[in-house]
Amino acid sequence: MRFAIESMIAKRFLRRNHFEKCVCCWRRALSGKSSYNYRQKLSRNALLDLKLDDVVALFNEMVISRPFPSIIEFSKLLSAIAKMKKFDVVISLGYTVTYNTLIQGLFQAGDCDMAQETFSQMESFGVSPDLWAYNILLDGLCNNGRLEKALVVFECLQKSEMELDIFTYNIMIEGMCKDGKVEDGWGLFCSLSLKGVKPDVITYNTMISGLCRNGLNQEAYALLTKMKQDGPPPDSGTYNTLIRACLRDGDKAASAELIKEMRSCGFAGDASAIGLVANMLHDGRLDKSFLEMLS
Repeated sequence: MRFAIESMIAKRFLRRNHFEKCVCCWRRALSGKSSYNYRQKLSRNALLDLKLDDVVALFNEMVISRPFPSIIEFSKLLSAIAKMKKFDVVISLGYTVTYNTLIQGLFQAGDCDMAQETFSQMESFGVSPDLWAYNILLDGLCNNGRLEKALVVFECLQKSEMELDIFTYNIMIEGMCKDGKVEDGWGLFCSLSLKGVKPDVITYNTMISGLCRNGLNQEAYALLTKMKQDGPPPDSGTYNTLIRACLRDGDKAASAELIKEMRSCGFAGDASAIGLVANMLHDGRLDKSFLEMLS
């Protein structure tokens, strides 16, 4: 019966002509060089010294790493668990990787219905969705214009016993801001401290970007001040977002100050900021000093 259901899903998946597109998505997700610490732990000698709890903790570290670890790297980890004769753990984690990768690929291919159907089938195949799976589901829904559905899932998660991490909240804040619900995003951002969750630089940058897109530059600038006082230090993305917002508002003085501050921190203008300055130079709204400061 289980094989029949899996076969049905696979056939439907192939009929929709998404296979090649999803493979490309998976390759992009699984490619890229990384200096993440998990790779050091995956060496043969290091794995020999790890206990089962340590290996499972390493698995959890890998699934939230970006760029996403390769299948070969996951196989090394699963092989180490198999040598401990913990075959039930191998099967459980192996199914988790397979399903989550498939669901992510379907969302990236734009097939939201099939992605949700595959997610709902996980438990019937004996695989309980973990937080990683829910984060993929929420991210896929938000990125495909289905915020309302994501909010329903998010509300259920908050009522469950599952401990949500900052990745979950970042996904939802970004989804709200991109959907024009900046006030809701701001409300969720402000509630993080009450939930015992510490916002990271991505959380701040997401909120700053959402505020800037809605013309709330002063509020965004206040977040920059908060970051410098008691939050994670601003990065290149923080400054470039604010610089672009100030330039679009015609606030040359504020943008010049931000550029100087950014350069003093060792950051430079990104492609979007430089492109905006170049366009404004072309139509006479800026002088060359801005481009020199950014470069």
